[in-house]
Amino acid sequence: MTSSEFQKRIDPFLDNEVDLATAQEMQQHLEACADCETLFAARLALRHCLQSPELRFAAPEALRRKIHAQLREEIRSSSANFNWLLRLQFPNWILPTLAGAAAVLIFWFGSATFPSPVRSSNRENNTLIGQLVSNHLRSLVGNHLFDVASSDQHTVKPWFAGKLNFTPPVFDFGDQGFKLIGGRLDYLGNEEVAAVVFQHQKHYINLFVWPQNQSSHLADTILHKDGFNLSGWEADGLTIWAVTDAAPETLKTFVELEKQRMAE
Repeated sequence: MTSSEFQKRIDPFLDNEVDLATAQEMQQHLEACADCETLFAARLALRHCLQSPELRFAAPEALRRKIHAQLREEIRSSSANFNWLLRLQFPNWILPTLAGAAAVLIFWFGSATFPSPVRSSNRENNTLIGQLVSNHLRSLVGNHLFDVASSDQHTVKPWFAGKLNFTPPVFDFGDQGFKLIGGRLDYLGNEEVAAVVFQHQKHYINLFVWPQNQSSHLADTILHKDGFNLSGWEADGLTIWAVTDAAPETLKTFVELEKQRMAE
């Protein structure tokens, strides 16, 4: 990848809008190109400033309700587009057939426009996994692994206070081979999440944490994607994902340590 190609894709890369193969290629370029690494660091700093709570616009509740009402009205009016059938003169025997065909079309197009919860859930899960891997990969570039560097949990945990509306679990498992090395703020889409960072030998583990979505439930999940191992679970009202390129058994051991400490 050339510097020109990298610079054209830097914004999609920052927004998790490139595929994993492209993200890996961009990471390799960053490791070899000091100019692009400097540009990338500047974009990260700018993004961090723009996403600060002081600069965010929170839509008033009245505006939210108005937008939702307009969307519902458009959905209702779209189904009325078939009313022209009723104004045409047809033999009585053909009306049920046309009505049935119209119903099939509504169902077909409606299903395409509004995916079923299962399809939507699967797509959202795939997007989430891709973003987690991309965020982990991006954190390994240059000096972007942490905002606060410390092996002291009593330094890292208070650092998150005031920056987030939840408290991520921060423990040090150095005696078990998983050394706490710091933490940072990260983003999944527009959602701010905590990333607690650990090191095991030459491997890094990003522990991503954010408040649990009360409308959905994450069962304990272990999976492998494009050379990375991931483990996700929920505990204490939080959704937690660990991402690493360490071996699956290593990740399993780390996750068990986290769960045991959180249960104490």
